[in-house]
Amino acid sequence: MQVSVEDTGGLERRLTVNIPEDEFLGKIETKLRDLCKQVKIKGFRPGRVPMSVVKQRYGKQVRREIVTEAMQFSLQQAIQDEKLRPATQPQVDKVPESLDKGDLEFSAVLEVYPDIGEIDVSTLEVSRPQATVEDEDVEEMLQTLRKQRRTWDLVERKAKAGDQVLLEYAAEVDGNRVPEEDMQRLAIIMGESGFDELEKAIAKIPAGEEKNVKLNFPEGFREPRLAGKKAPVDLKVISVKESNLPEVNEEFIRDFGVEDGTEETLREEIRLNLERELAQAINSITKRRLISALVKSKPEMQVPKGIVREEARSLAAQTAARQGMEPNAAMAEQFMPIAEERVRGGLLMGELSHINGIRSDGARVREAIETLASTYQQPEEVVQMYYSNENLLRQVESSVMEDQVVDWVLENAKVTPQELKFQEVIAKATSGE
Repeated sequence: MQVSVEDTGGLERRLTVNIPEDEFLGKIETKLRDLCKQVKIKGFRPGRVPMSVVKQRYGKQVRREIVTEAMQFSLQQAIQDEKLRPATQPQVDKVPESLDKGDLEFSAVLEVYPDIGEIDVSTLEVSRPQATVEDEDVEEMLQTLRKQRRTWDLVERKAKAGDQVLLEYAAEVDGNRVPEEDMQRLAIIMGESGFDELEKAIAKIPAGEEKNVKLNFPEGFREPRLAGKKAPVDLKVISVKESNLPEVNEEFIRDFGVEDGTEETLREEIRLNLERELAQAINSITKRRLISALVKSKPEMQVPKGIVREEARSLAAQTAARQGMEPNAAMAEQFMPIAEERVRGGLLMGELSHINGIRSDGARVREAIETLASTYQQPEEVVQMYYSNENLLRQVESSVMEDQVVDWVLENAKVTPQELKFQEVIAKATSGE
C-alpha cells in the first residue's frame, strides 16, 4: 500500500491511497470459495456449485464488497501510519472509475486537529467573583417563596403596584386591526410586566371602563405584529386583584419540606440552597472568563470547520426546540461565531487536560451527581439513573474534568478577586457576562 498526504490548506488534508490488486485478490478468492459451499443454485447439489458459476453470478458483487472493506481498512491504516489526528470523518472524494479490475487507488479528505503548541497559563489574567450570602439575600428569597404561594382578592379600585390586572385590548397598526375581531385578553402584574407605558395607562382606568391610548410596544411583545410598533389602542380593564401573601407559619414552612416547621430551619435551608447556587454561578463565570482568556492567548490557532459547523447546528437545534420551531441552515449560520468560540475553548481546555494528565476525579463526579440529585424528591433514584446511563455519566465526567482544568489554571494564572454582591453574581451568570 502506498500513501501520499497533501496539505490542501488550513487543517484539511487529502490522503491518496494505492493498493495493488494482489493485496486483496486472495480475499476475493476465499470469499468465492466459501460461497461455493453455501449458495443454492438450481441444477447443482448444495455445496457443489462450481467456482466458474459462482464467479459469473457473484464475482462483481464479492469484489466490490472486498474492495470496499479494503478501502475502509487501508484508510484507517494510512491515518495511523501518517500519525494524523482526524477531527472529522474522512470523506472519499475520488474513487476508481471501475472497481471490477486492476489496482485500487482512491483519495479521501479530512480535517485534523491543530497543533496548539505551548500554552503559557502564567500569563493569563482572570478576575474571579467573590461574594457571600447575606441575611438580606435569605430574606429576599423568603419573600419570593411567599409570592409563589400568594392568593388574589378582587378589589374595587384602580390598579397599583403589585396588583394583578386582567385587561382586553385592540390596536390599530399599519392599517390593520390587531386582533382582527373582538379583543385580545392579557393578564399582568403591575410593576413586573416590563411594559411601563401600559402599566401607566392601566393605573388611570377603573375596572370595567375603557379608554383609547397610544402605546409604544416593546420589541419583545408577545404579539409579533405589534412588537416595536407605536399604535393607538382601545384598552379595557376587566378586573383588579390585590395579592394576599401567606403568613410564614408552620403550615407554610412544612409545605417546603421542612419537617420541624420552624422559620429558623427554613432560613437555614434557604441559605444552603443560595450558597450552592452562588458556588455554581461563580464557577460558571470564572470558567467563561478563563476560556475567553485562553482563546485570546491563541488568536492564530486554526479550528476544524467541520466541528464548528456541527456545533452551530447543535446550538441552532437547541434554540429551535426551546422556541417550538424546526432548525434550518440559516439559523445554524447565525450561530457560527459562537460555535467557533466554543470549539476554540474546548480544544484549548482539552489540550491543557492532556499535557497535564488531568482526568476526571471519581469522587468529584459522585459529588456532582449527588448535588444534581439533591434537587429531586427521590435523589437515590436519580444517582442510580446517572450511573446506569453512559451518556449522562459521560456528560458529568466531562464537566468535572473541565472544572479540574479550571482549578489547575487558576493555581497558575494571575487571578484577581472581584468583590460582588450575591445578586450581582447571579445576574452575571444568568446573562452570560
